[in-house]
Amino acid sequence: MVCITENSLAQYLDLIKPDVSEQLIDAAHWADIAAIAQWLPGPITNFFGFECRLGDPTPQADFLLSVGTDEAGQRILAGQSPRYPLNPALLKEPVWQQVQQFTQTWLNESSDLYPNVNNIWLEFDVDGNSTEPPIPSCFFGSQTICVKPDTTGPSAPPLHRWVSQTAIAQLQGRPMDAALEAQLRHCLDALPVDSHVFQVGLMLARPVNMVRICLRDITPKQVLSYLKKLGWGGSLKALSSCLMMQSQLADRIDVDLDVSSQGISTKLGLECYLPAQPQLNPAWSQLLDYLVTKGWCLSAKREALLQYPGFARERDHGDRWPSYPRQLSQLLGDRREGVFFRGLHHIKLVFHTDRIVEAKAYCWVSQQLIGQPTGQLAVPTAGKLPQLDAVP
Repeated sequence: MVCITENSLAQYLDLIKPDVSEQLIDAAHWADIAAIAQWLPGPITNFFGFECRLGDPTPQADFLLSVGTDEAGQRILAGQSPRYPLNPALLKEPVWQQVQQFTQTWLNESSDLYPNVNNIWLEFDVDGNSTEPPIPSCFFGSQTICVKPDTTGPSAPPLHRWVSQTAIAQLQGRPMDAALEAQLRHCLDALPVDSHVFQVGLMLARPVNMVRICLRDITPKQVLSYLKKLGWGGSLKALSSCLMMQSQLADRIDVDLDVSSQGISTKLGLECYLPAQPQLNPAWSQLLDYLVTKGWCLSAKREALLQYPGFARERDHGDRWPSYPRQLSQLLGDRREGVFFRGLHHIKLVFHTDRIVEAKAYCWVSQQLIGQPTGQLAVPTAGKLPQLDAVP
């Protein structure tokens, strides 16, 4: 295995591992995640996390990371960071070449991606059979994939052509299958007004030909009408009951759809969001209690999730602090301190045909620099970090 020994993302994992319950990730699966992270430079992301299956007694989690607009990781993925290049062995793999092409286009101000894409997520399956080098599935985020009131009707121009013909084509390294593109366009054209697709995903690490779209700002009533319009084959009655219950437990529900050349899968993802963290919001406990009573979450994992949020401060970890964040805080002076925050992002319920079949938790880690004029910890409201490549 050819990997990074200095400034690797694995250093970040070493720092947070002691504070994550073995009910969520055991030593064997930490080793699998670290083997993936060892291939990547630490500066590639400020925000990463884990996908945990709540009803599975195996303490296993998939690994995912985010790269946003104007972050150092964008230039790293594009091959434009001389100080932190991607491992050459990664770039021998077609998927990594495609990710690099996509990111180079994203950085080009004259491209369709530049005004439309605000992040890319790389998601790695961790199942004990990880490949070397690791191959990610990819999601790109946008706030512009929506239907505006003045763009509907038979004479309206084709919407969001860039999604299929630029973004997806570049990520998969070939033009999009015509039948799949037609199904995707049907889904996008049928979006309820004021809702939008905030993520589009390609399972590049899996042998499937499908696209996942994640919908936001859509009410339960709109979900049912939308799926009926698309000819969804699942039970709308069962889904309606599920959405009604989840709406009482969650502050917001986003919906994930898998689109193939044959249409919409009967399997849906229902992403349940709550504001704040469990220490400040008892609704997390109520949601998890409900999942336990339904058999979708193990009691031990419920407890582990409620204990997950927290933080690690630079001043408390000395030489164990990762190299790149230490350089940043030193660059900005002794009134800045690095912190790794941990929190719960959302719970996803997997609905298949007529019932919930699985629950997953998404746990995040955010690398931040905070001001400490009085020595008190203050959670930042924004997290863009400077790029060391720009420093002589």
